[in-house]
Amino acid sequence: MTLSRLTSVLFAPIFILWSISTNALVVLQYHHVDETSPASTTISPEKFLQHMQLIEDLGLEVVDLEPATRALLLQETNSTESNSKPTVQVAISFDDAYSSIFDNAYPELKRRNWPFTVFVNTRPVNQENRGIMTWAQLKQLVDDGVSIANHSVTHAHLPTIPAGLTLNEWLDQEILVAQQELQQRLGTVGNMLAYPYGEFTLAMIPWLEKHDMLAFGQQSGPIGKSSHPQALSRFPAAGIYADVDNLKTKLLSLALPIDKSQLHDPIVAAENNPPEFKVKLLDADYNPANLQCFASQQGAIDTKVEMVNSERMLTAQASAPLTGARGRYNCTVISPQKGRFYWYSQPWQFF
Repeated sequence: MTLSRLTSVLFAPIFILWSISTNALVVLQYHHVDETSPASTTISPEKFLQHMQLIEDLGLEVVDLEPATRALLLQETNSTESNSKPTVQVAISFDDAYSSIFDNAYPELKRRNWPFTVFVNTRPVNQENRGIMTWAQLKQLVDDGVSIANHSVTHAHLPTIPAGLTLNEWLDQEILVAQQELQQRLGTVGNMLAYPYGEFTLAMIPWLEKHDMLAFGQQSGPIGKSSHPQALSRFPAAGIYADVDNLKTKLLSLALPIDKSQLHDPIVAAENNPPEFKVKLLDADYNPANLQCFASQQGAIDTKVEMVNSERMLTAQASAPLTGARGRYNCTVISPQKGRFYWYSQPWQFF
């Protein structure tokens, strides 16, 4: 931190503004729950049990993903919720319907009577792929109160539209067809999508809004009432993200409230890398001068919060291009609530 920035932090006025609820929904994302699958998407049954025990020890409420998300988002227009007691809710989700979920996670969650959601690709189930749950197992989960939701037909990279198809035709083929089969085979299923690979574009949002479908990525951060319904965040909790001590910080995190009408498209052209992230901040109980953003593989980046035409604007940009096919800007700031941080993650994709 530079001397000028340190000075601005020390002597900046502290804004304690309570117009935004401090309620948060933390969604954990898992894939495999076993000892032998690819390390990047796997958590051992022992470590998974530690995660569940931490949630219990912290006294957090485990909720069903879809109704909890919709209820929280509805608070945006309900001012009576603004002064409610701060709460943290946790939802547990799994992608790809691996059989290890049925074998190793389901019994533990059933024992605790905790709800959870499985996002399913329909083609691997139809093809009876090794290591994937069967329709009979998925139906058993549904009959036991587990939520099943959409992860597309083939786990396709949705931003990559095949030649000869329009975007809407592509989404019909991958998402609508999957939704119809899930409903036909299982009955009541969630009206939710987990983007394959967590990747999406703003151009997809009108189609999803038309179908009233919530959509979740893989960018980190909790959900708050100002979150965008088709750019909802989840915390990956397997692989390098399985550390229990770090998980505690995430479980207690708060959604940094931003103006969702200024949602950035994750797609970045090469000439615009490093991307500039600029959004309007909504009021909450933190000191804006303490807000800091971090870039993938680069650490802290230039972060400014300033008043522009009576609006508090956050601007952040890495000093060098982000490398690889995808990246993140994570922005955090400490909350007056002990042990809690506000958190927002902006995903980027490079083509």
